Order: sequence, then structure tokens, then C-alpha cells
Amino acid sequence: MSERTLKQLVGALAVVVGLWLVVSLVARGGGSIDAPTDIAAALDGVDATTLTAARFVQPTVTVELTREGDDWRVNGFRADSGSVARFFEAVESSEGGDLVATNPANHDRMGVAGDSARTLEIEVGGETRTLLVGNTGPRAATAYARLPGEDAVYLLEGGLRTHLTRDLDGWRNRRMLAIDTSQVARIEVERDDEAFALVRGDSAWTFEGGAPVVEQPVRSILQELGGQLVAAGFVADDNPIAEQPAAGTTVAYSDSGDVLAEVTVGSGTGERWATAAGDSVRYRIATFRANLIVPTRESLTPEE
Repeated sequence: MSERTLKQLVGALAVVVGLWLVVSLVARGGGSIDAPTDIAAALDGVDATTLTAARFVQPTVTVELTREGDDWRVNGFRADSGSVARFFEAVESSEGGDLVATNPANHDRMGVAGDSARTLEIEVGGETRTLLVGNTGPRAATAYARLPGEDAVYLLEGGLRTHLTRDLDGWRNRRMLAIDTSQVARIEVERDDEAFALVRGDSAWTFEGGAPVVEQPVRSILQELGGQLVAAGFVADDNPIAEQPAAGTTVAYSDSGDVLAEVTVGSGTGERWATAAGDSVRYRIATFRANLIVPTRESLTPEE
């Protein structure tokens, strides 16, 4: 091959490379080339101190996370602090990725069409930012996303999509109550038409009147009242469980006679409903948990 021919080939290759670069830029949306930055900007500066509300709009339900003082509420209910913390971690780690489509005909397939996308609406700094999130992407912890009114679809890097698909119950706090059990001086139990009281002595708990008790069931009551009474879920009004009559109630008192906690559980052989005084929510708990928080007198009586 002559030197002249080699130079011609090199020149032609340079032209091809130049054309490829131009076409690549055009294919990336021309003026929308900064869209990944715009997607990231929708989440920029969002944290637990700046966010006032976040709405997760799903095809059939909308979940709204709002601040109430120092606490978070979800659709008016107490929010699970762990779920809220993981949401903010996902926001912080999310970023706009590669351009994957510019043709709106791809929106349905990628789940970012207006009637199928999961919409994230964030209120921060007095403005509302919106992001449309679709199906999971080709790699772990990615999803397809676009901005409202834009055709370009990008990969959203991070685990944000998980939080947009969580149902309401998945956001709610299932811990029924948590008190300082060192302040509990008396426990009254009503179970199966039988009532009895437990009192804290200088060194041990006893039945009222001084009869000894089995210590482990008493410790279990205190552990449940101290924060371990975590429900399996919630009971809707139309759930057959809600129709069961109450089986028993446990009330914990301080040394001065103040009520520290009051828990009532439903009857049945499977899962039960349970409520705590001062909380309108009807929780769903397992039978073993109902027996821990509202035990029978027999389970507390030492064997002779």
C-alpha cells in the first residue's frame, strides 16, 4: 500500500469518527443532553431537614409522607422510622444515568407513560419537583425515569424505585407502643372473664396479696410494653378478625397510679386484633404475642 493511499484511508477514518460523534450527540437529544443533570436536580438538596412532603403516586393509590413536628406521618398514620430513613438514603444516593430512549413510543414499554409511571412529587423549599419512574432497568438498583413533558428516558441510578412501589402498610409504624418499664409498679390483667393484678415488690413481682408468680411471663409482659409489641400488620374494618370480641386487657400503672399503657386483644384461634389506649389503629398480631401481653393467670402460677 502506497503512502498516499494510507493517508487517504486515515483521512476517511477521521471523517467517519467525526460523523459518528455528531450523530451520537444528536441521538442524545440535542438540547436535552443535560437531562441526567436535571433528573439529579429534582433530588438535589432533599433530606430530612428540607423535605416538607413527598407523594408516591402509584396507579391505584397515593402514599403521602409528611412531617408533623419531629415525627413523620404517612397518609395521617405514624410512619415507620426505618422506612423513612431508608428513603432519604435512597434519595441521597440516586443520580441520573445514561440516555436510553428519545422516542415516546418507548414510554409504555419502559413504564414511564403518564398513565403507568410511578410519580414522585417532592415538596422542598416552597417548590414541587416531579419525577416519573418506570420499570426496573437492565442493571441492579436502576430504573427508567423521565421528567414530565420530556420524551427522553434515562436510567435512574440508585434504589429509589423500591420506595415508590411500597404500599401504605409498608410505610406505617407497626410498633404499638414503647414505655419506660422501670416505672411500672402494677399490672392488671383481665383474661377469659378472670381478673388479677401483679405488683412489683422490693425484689420480685407477686400476685396482689403476696402469692408468688412465675417470673418469665412477667418479664415478657414488660418486654412487650417496652417496645417489642410489634404488629404483623393492620386490621381493616371489613376484615373478619375485626368482628371478634375482646379476649382480654392488660393495664400497666406507675407507683403513683397513673396509667402508663393499656392494651386490649381480640379473641380467636389465629391472628388477633389488638389496640392500645390513645391510638385509634387496630393492629394485627399473632396468637403467641397476644398470650404474651395478656397472659392467663394459670401461666403465671408456679407449679406445686
